[in-house]
Amino acid sequence: MIIADNETAVDYLNCEAISKTVVSVLTDNRRQAITVGIHGDWGAGKSSVLKMIERDVKADASVACIWFNGWTFQGFDDAKTVLIEAIITELMHQRTMINKVQDLGKELLQRVDVLKLAKRGVGLAINLATGLPSPDQIGAAIGGIKDVIGNLGKASAADIEAQLMEASSYLKEPKATSMPEAVEEFRVRFVELLEVAKVEQLVVLIDDLDRCLPETAIETLEAIRLFLFVPGAAFVIGADEGMIEYAVRRHFPDLPAAPTAVPYARNYLEKLIQVPFRIPSLGVQETRTYVMLLLVGSIVKDDNDAGFKTLLSKARGALNSPWLGQSLTQADVRAVDAEKQKELDEAFMLATQLGPILAEGAYGNPRQIKRFLNALMIRRAIAEARGLETQINQAALGRLMLMERFQPDFYEHIARSAMSSSDGKVSELADLEAAAVPKLETKGRKAKGAKDDAVESKWLERDQVRQWLQIEPALGAADLRPYVFVARERRLSGVAQSSSDTEQLIALLSNGGQMAVRGQEQRIRLLAQGDANVVFGALRERVAQETTLSSVPEAMHGLRLVAKHHAHLQSELVALLATLDAKKLGIWAVSGWTEFITEDASQQQLNEIIKSWAAQDGNALLKRTAGQAISTGKKAN
Repeated sequence: MIIADNETAVDYLNCEAISKTVVSVLTDNRRQAITVGIHGDWGAGKSSVLKMIERDVKADASVACIWFNGWTFQGFDDAKTVLIEAIITELMHQRTMINKVQDLGKELLQRVDVLKLAKRGVGLAINLATGLPSPDQIGAAIGGIKDVIGNLGKASAADIEAQLMEASSYLKEPKATSMPEAVEEFRVRFVELLEVAKVEQLVVLIDDLDRCLPETAIETLEAIRLFLFVPGAAFVIGADEGMIEYAVRRHFPDLPAAPTAVPYARNYLEKLIQVPFRIPSLGVQETRTYVMLLLVGSIVKDDNDAGFKTLLSKARGALNSPWLGQSLTQADVRAVDAEKQKELDEAFMLATQLGPILAEGAYGNPRQIKRFLNALMIRRAIAEARGLETQINQAALGRLMLMERFQPDFYEHIARSAMSSSDGKVSELADLEAAAVPKLETKGRKAKGAKDDAVESKWLERDQVRQWLQIEPALGAADLRPYVFVARERRLSGVAQSSSDTEQLIALLSNGGQMAVRGQEQRIRLLAQGDANVVFGALRERVAQETTLSSVPEAMHGLRLVAKHHAHLQSELVALLATLDAKKLGIWAVSGWTEFITEDASQQQLNEIIKSWAAQDGNALLKRTAGQAISTGKKAN
């Protein structure tokens, strides 16, 4: 039951409204050059929206639709000319029966050779001015021929011919006398190609541009500019606009500060993309429905199954008005297949239990949700292979994995307690589960004792922990050792799953010093929510493991900046402060928070913590400093 993590034209996310609107925009602007942006975080469903657009526009024979993935070609050739060649080649492929299309296409591909030479600097000027090959072109040709000679004993006849053709390509005489003329002639001939091919509109779908290196992303965008004055040329670009802005800043590092509220990087993007669409994150109701569709789809294994199509139709109806609270019922799910009632019942219950916390923990990101579900299925398969299926409850396993993924330090605490217990039960967890609901319903509660208060201040201050503690089934009375044993084989550590860039950032923020951390502020601001959570979780673990707190922990500088630019983590940062041992804390903990804690609720939490420091007697210096902050009205400043 592994769920495929790739783009699909089947609309699980109710994004068809976006795709159909894009198709309508393209249809209404058929004779104009137009660029459309499909924006969203990594894993938000941009590729699937592009697939839906492709499905709909391909139904019109007068439209030529071309799919281009910039990430696929990264590193193989000049990205600018790769896109141009891909468009021409695909047009020739789609119109193979029209001879003139083939002739014009070949001529245009030869003209692309001139554009390829643009990177060869002075050699291009010599070539364009004299019509003769430049010294660097000759050198490249000779080098290619030498390679052929040196490999005569190893290469086949076809290999030798290909290498000779490559070497000779530098000696082609361009058709224009200047680069502006070359570009203009290319546009004229390309328009003629569209006319001969009987193409009323050319739709180019560009995917995964935000995965490319900055240079590749910029070159691809620059290639698109070549077609902006070609009537009927339409580009639909799927990308996270934050990553594209980052690429622009990397490509133009000396950009001055913008005189307006809109930075130059955003202006660059808005100049190129005329009609932007953004895919919103999934809400709680949408996440629950999405999880249910994924699980049921993995059971049915056929998107065209009549029962599943009926369920999908009902889901779309509910998702069109999520504020009404309508949702798929167990009867709706069971109606999909009368022979798979047990599996469908399990899918319904699991989606109901996991939906709300996944909406918060995965921030409504479809890819993160898919990965979590796949990891859950793998864990369950491992349990069955080890003969532990009777000791593992799927809902309980999923619940533990939620905490392992989104609050790893709390999970480690519970896991260690379970493995050290004689019966695998964690009494502390039972107390927390009992305390969670009253904690949410009332502001105050009669103290149970110093130990209980310490436990609550350490974990119940975290919103995600409180939500998790209320999910069924309860685990306080369960033997958790089989679950921990299975999990040890396949841990979902946030840091272990992070990309190399994220790991590098974590290392810089952990040990780089305050000035070095400040130098990464822009990079921190551009983090996607999921990556920000991973970075924050890694830094939080480092601070929690510190034994000396008299001075600011190195990782705290990074934590502050992550919370500053990702406000949803501010309550988590304040909750971390509450867990630190007041006896060991230096006075740094009292002040300097104004820049980083800006949310009202988090500010109030922080002020309450400072009051608790002023009331404790284990650290006289901290007590005095906190008291002074309160008396002067500075509090969390």
